[in-house]
Amino acid sequence: MKSLIRTSILAAFVASLGIGSMGAMAAAQADCDGPHGGMAGRMHRMDPASITERATQRLAQLQTALALKPDQTAAWEQFKGVMQEKARKAAEHMQAMRSQEHPKTALERLDRMETFGRERMAALQDIRKAAESFYGRLDAAQKKTFDEQFHFFGPHAAPAAKRGERMGGRAPVRPATPD
Repeated sequence: MKSLIRTSILAAFVASLGIGSMGAMAAAQADCDGPHGGMAGRMHRMDPASITERATQRLAQLQTALALKPDQTAAWEQFKGVMQEKARKAAEHMQAMRSQEHPKTALERLDRMETFGRERMAALQDIRKAAESFYGRLDAAQKKTFDEQFHFFGPHAAPAAKRGERMGGRAPVRPATPD
């Protein structure tokens, strides 16, 4: 009996390794250039105008939530300008990616992903610098609002309530913070 249980557990473990390795192989093929993979896969479904429009809407919501004071307006405009420029460049990049021929070899895909990564890193550094400059002008309450509402890339770019909707109605659990 022990031998049957041990064999069953071993078989289940080997089967799970096989399924996991299939997922890893699929993930490797779903790089940023894949039909449904990575950021390009998500961006494939968005047109450039909607990217810039979405960025503009998020910035407007953030501006409203921050309730900026008149002496903060110049810093906001500078921050907003950087954010809009990065959104515009992302939209242009996406459009260019659509019009290019897809890489045929693994090395070409890796080169393309590396180039994309460098471009994204440069954009993030510019955004960080602009955010640091603007953040220094905010009061404590505004900083808290900015921390909660500012997200630029990826699945966390949506407010927590919307992320919860995408997670099947479950909102992310966060520890309570004393106010």
